[in-house]
Amino acid sequence: MEKEIGALAIIAASGYLLGSFPTAYLIVRRFAGKNIREYGSGNVGTLNVHRATNSKLLTAVNLAGDVLKGVLAMAVGFAVASAIGVDSHLGAAAGGILAVVGHNYTVFLGFQGGKGIATALPVLLYLEPVLVALWIVTFLLVLATTRFLVLGQILGTLLVPIFGYILFPDSIVPVAVVALLVFIKHIPRIGAIVNGTEPKLYYKIEEPQKP
Repeated sequence: MEKEIGALAIIAASGYLLGSFPTAYLIVRRFAGKNIREYGSGNVGTLNVHRATNSKLLTAVNLAGDVLKGVLAMAVGFAVASAIGVDSHLGAAAGGILAVVGHNYTVFLGFQGGKGIATALPVLLYLEPVLVALWIVTFLLVLATTRFLVLGQILGTLLVPIFGYILFPDSIVPVAVVALLVFIKHIPRIGAIVNGTEPKLYYKIEEPQKP
């Protein structure tokens, strides 16, 4: 038992720190000289990189970086678990989940981060690839019919654990945890949709007011 606890502690710490790397904040600060939290939705994530910089290249670089955080965290988790002799699948899943936690609540930005979708993508792909396809299809259908980006993200995220429970009951715990982490970060946007302040498809970009 002590061996398993020690392995999980190492995996959790490394996964969280890898996920905490503030990719979007650093990219926007370095290449645009801006604070991403003052633009668009204020989110430290891929879509807001485009809103703050209007650069497809920087947006793609950030997306790759956020996805890579999840991949690296799972690789470290797998390697540590294998080296210590515990379940490598559990190690990979734990590392990936903690990377999502780190991305959403990064220690480097006062525990304010992104919404976790890009970092969660490789984790969910590792756990159950079919659920990634379900999320994408749901997102695209909702976006096409309502023009609300965030509504597609929310509904896709809600359906993942539901279908996960039906189709892949053995994986439901890690799948549900990943979905919950993403959903929690989207809760404030539900209110914006209800009260009519959530923009359709995109945010109008305005320079922040100077004091």
